[in-house]
Parts: sequence; C-alpha cells; structure tokens
Amino acid sequence: MKSLETLYQAPIKNAKFIPRKYEIISPKTLIIGAISSGKTALVYEFLSHYKSEERLYINLDDLRIDRALLLANLKEFLEKNAQIKVLAVENLQGADLINLSFLKDAALENIILTSKEFSLSLEGFVRINLNYLDYEEFILFFKKNLDQDLLFSYFLAHGNEIASAFLDSSEVTAHLQQLLRANLNEQSIAILKECAIKCHDTISAFGIYKNLKEQMKISKDSVYSAINLLNESGYVEFVPNLDESSTSKKIYFTNFALRNALCLKKDFLAVFANVVFCELLKFKDEIYYTKEIDFFLAKKKLGIICVPFSAPEIVFLKFKKLHASLKELGVSKLQIISVANQAEQSIEGIKCEILPFSRWSLGL
Repeated sequence: MKSLETLYQAPIKNAKFIPRKYEIISPKTLIIGAISSGKTALVYEFLSHYKSEERLYINLDDLRIDRALLLANLKEFLEKNAQIKVLAVENLQGADLINLSFLKDAALENIILTSKEFSLSLEGFVRINLNYLDYEEFILFFKKNLDQDLLFSYFLAHGNEIASAFLDSSEVTAHLQQLLRANLNEQSIAILKECAIKCHDTISAFGIYKNLKEQMKISKDSVYSAINLLNESGYVEFVPNLDESSTSKKIYFTNFALRNALCLKKDFLAVFANVVFCELLKFKDEIYYTKEIDFFLAKKKLGIICVPFSAPEIVFLKFKKLHASLKELGVSKLQIISVANQAEQSIEGIKCEILPFSRWSLGL
C-alpha cells in the first residue's frame, strides 16, 4: 500500500506534447507499441486533463516497486480512494493479468493500459496499435518553412522514433544501440544485426543460425524463438510472398533507423524501402511482395516499387514490361516511389505514378 500511496502522490511529468494520429477515446483502452513508440507521451497527455488527486499512474517497469505485490493491492487502494477517476498502468505483461481481473467492474471513468507485448489482448478494452512516427507526424517537430528535401533528409537520418527526432543526427546510432542494450540480451541483438544485413530481402532463420553458431553458443530453436519474440515485441515485421506466403518472407524494421544503427555497410535502397514500408503500416492492410513488386496491397489493388533515383523514361519502360503481370494480379495502380522524380503514365486501365516520397507519404 505504501508504494501505491507514493506513486499516487508523485507528480506527472509535464512535457510538450506533439499531437499524434492516435487518441484515447474509450473508457477502457489498451495501447500496444514497441519501445519508445510514444505510449507514455500519449498517456501523460490524457492524464494532464485530470486533477492530480483524480489520477493514478503506475509504471510496472519501475525498479523500485514489487509489481506483483503492488497489483495485488491495487483493487483495495482504489476502493479506499474513490476520488480517483482515471488509472494508467504502463508496461503490462501477460503474467500481470491475474491481478487485474477486477478492472472489468472497476468504478473508474477511464482505464489505460500499455504494453510492449503485441500478443496481449483484453476483453472489453479498445486496442490501439501505436506505430512509430509517420512522415507527416515527424515533420510537425520542425519549423513549417523548412524545405521538403531537407525535411526528408532529416527523416532518413533520424528515423521514426520520437526521441530520435530531438537528437543531432550524429547521436542517433548511439541512442538506438543504448535502447537495444537496455531491452534485449546479447543473443537477440546479434540476431537483429543479422536481420539488418537482410533488410528488404528474404530472411532465413536457419541462415542466421549458420552465421552465428561460430560466434556464440546458439541453437536453431533459440534463433526461431528469438525472431518470433522480436516480431511480437515490435522490432521487426515480415512481408510474405504472395505466392509462397508460408515460406518466403522479407524483413523490415518498424523503426527504419535501426538498419544503419546495426550495420556499417550502407544500403540506401534497403533503408528507403524500409521507410516506405513503415508508411504503409498506417493502412493496417495485408502487405505482400512479388518477384516484380516490392509491396502489394491486394484490397487496394495497389502495387508499389521503390526506385529512388532512376529517370522516368527508364521506369516507364519497366512499367510496360510489367503490364501483363500487373493485369493478372488485378493491380489498378502502380506507384513508383522516388526521392525527387515525378511523372505518370497509363496503359490499358493501369495507371503508373512516379511520386517523390514526401508528396506520396503526405497524400496517404
């Protein structure tokens, strides 16, 4: 009880909040997001609308508390402090739920829970899957009169994690590496480094095992488990092949800056494609790839190819060669995402647009 009383008396951090494309509107909300995706900022902004005596904020990752004991006492504490209208509990784990079953009947105006476990679900709670910043959200951190090319170069250099936006570009790699060391073990980081090499390419857990077995004590099963955990924790996402969805998958980071933070060898196309992939996450549609198309959104009949620098004439020649296969897939629009080029062409009902990333992303 003393721990809960201490937390109840503690002030909430007052920080400038940049609006996101997410908001808490349900009386019961579960926010799922990777590390440093902005969960806490969203919670703090919501709590700021309540008086200090009306809110209780708990961070279960606080090393000063016994999380199991604290949660076991939480129901009684809330009953004794009926003035509390909103409860926020951060960094929830599946094992914590045994002590929170009372929340479904709790007499509170709002309950907000956050977790890094993407497999977590709670009956009666509206779920928010919180992605990292998209490009439109990122540029809100900067002056409105800045040149679009300059803003895009900032985005590439800083990545889409909120804290990185406030750093000098030279500090981003060290910051991200520190985050990884604080949250992952040596084996998981080694596997992530292998993932970085394969970014925007097909990945094989067995191939990673072969590469790492000479460097550390590791098993095939542990590699498979670690990759699944990295996916469930929001570090990486997989894009399946439209024809071989059960076996062939490409890998991307949810924070695209992690690729260069884990790999010295530069690959602009891989990073650029990862940036495009992160923007597509806002659609919450199934994304596939084919031999010819980087990203295929079947529901939207949309194909996307990342071509940072090729001239429009060369791109349109490729479009003509792909026309038959695009028609067979049912694609009605092909978007070629470029750094700066812009043009369009249509052939027999299929439109090909070449768009600079900035214009494309802001138009999504």
